[in-house]
Amino acid sequence: MSSLSGRTAAVGFVVSGLALAAYPLLRPWGPETGAEGALTYASTAWPVAHLLGMVGFVTLALALRGLASTPVPTWPGRGVRSVETLAWLAAAFLLPYYGAEAFGLHALGTYAAERGDAAVLAVADSFRYGPVALTIFALGLLLLAVVGVRLAVGLWRSGTAGRLGGLLAAAGAVTYLPQFFGTPVVRVSHGLVLGVGLVLIGLVVARTAVAGEAASTEHGALVRTS
Repeated sequence: MSSLSGRTAAVGFVVSGLALAAYPLLRPWGPETGAEGALTYASTAWPVAHLLGMVGFVTLALALRGLASTPVPTWPGRGVRSVETLAWLAAAFLLPYYGAEAFGLHALGTYAAERGDAAVLAVADSFRYGPVALTIFALGLLLLAVVGVRLAVGLWRSGTAGRLGGLLAAAGAVTYLPQFFGTPVVRVSHGLVLGVGLVLIGLVVARTAVAGEAASTEHGALVRTS
């Protein structure tokens, strides 16, 4: 693994893990109807948290781009590039829905809070639960689940830390859809599991990149002195 692509992949995995863990931690968990719901959506933390979710999906794809730039000897079957493609497709399907959540609901909440008209929040359901929006969102989450499984399989022979990171990331990715129906505690715990998995993968990739850079430097020194 080249040092540059390895560092890019490592940073991407770590940033993705931190962002996806911070998203449910920062997301306001107050009521989402009535006057209190307006304040929940109007909170600055609402768009910030959802933006972190979007950052997490994009940086995961970027991490896989770095990992795919050089061969990974322990990766079985189809290469990392195919997983990267799936990650970009997942992000493409997820970002529109997250954008509507981050900015649309925040604008609705701000309007409702400023004018004391909580009835306007009923508009949220028209895009939150619209068949097209839900279908696209579900497709994105299904693709994310496949990415998680492919990570677990690809990292299985990379050592204990890589295997654990892959399994945690896969568990988080596969359960991303059902966790939306859980309590705030479940959702925060889910984010932490996924985040820890991705950070572990990033540390393993960084360690591999450093080892490869050291080996390259040593080889260069031997060539110059021979």
